[in-house]
Amino acid sequence: IPRIPLYHALIIGVSNYKNAGPQLPNLDRPVTDARSLYDILTMRYAFPKRTTTLLMNPTREDIINSLDSLAQNITERDNLLIFYAGHGFFDKTTDFGYWLAADAKANSRASWIPNSTIKDYLKAIPAKHTLLISDACFGGSILKSRAISAMDSKKVFELYKDRSRKAITSGNLTLVPDESFFTSYLLKVLKENEQLILPASSLFSRIYEPVLNNSPTVPQFGVIQQAGDEGGDFLFIQDPNKK
Repeated sequence: IPRIPLYHALIIGVSNYKNAGPQLPNLDRPVTDARSLYDILTMRYAFPKRTTTLLMNPTREDIINSLDSLAQNITERDNLLIFYAGHGFFDKTTDFGYWLAADAKANSRASWIPNSTIKDYLKAIPAKHTLLISDACFGGSILKSRAISAMDSKKVFELYKDRSRKAITSGNLTLVPDESFFTSYLLKVLKENEQLILPASSLFSRIYEPVLNNSPTVPQFGVIQQAGDEGGDFLFIQDPNKK
């Protein structure tokens, strides 16, 4: 890659719920984890602070406004990372997954954000490479899991050439446990990584086993279907100027 492209990130952590209760408990970790990811990306990787947005305990409106802003400001030469940690809900009967923003109510889905809405934005935002990392289930009908060994064998420059719309998700089908092994290993790998260029598929293969061994969930990596993926992969590039 001759020139480092412009990287954008939208990092969302929801710990405090305005309508918290037994069915929708507050969470300790998401905001802390989101802040840690923001620090790692802006201090070590090629994510400028001016294009990296940290949303702590945002409402549904805050999240949608941020996605609208990305759709208007990102060009097809840019790359985008979206991270979400907070409550998620997956309805097995309808195969619908949701994110629950800070103003969500346990007894009404009106203020929940359906995965299909996120997917529509990922399709509409014209970035060259988009990676979604979600510590809440991203509906099975939307994510097409695939073997990553085929991607790992591709040369880095080949991975970059073709557009991508990929997702890494914790595989959690219910409200997330407060201590997420998924996010802690994700942060650990990004922090300890020594490769100048780390493809998302390699990142996933490094967190897969530890998460599997330490939690009841099975993390997923795959193509976000019908969102414009052409077989490429998202690359995390360490910024040599930040070392």
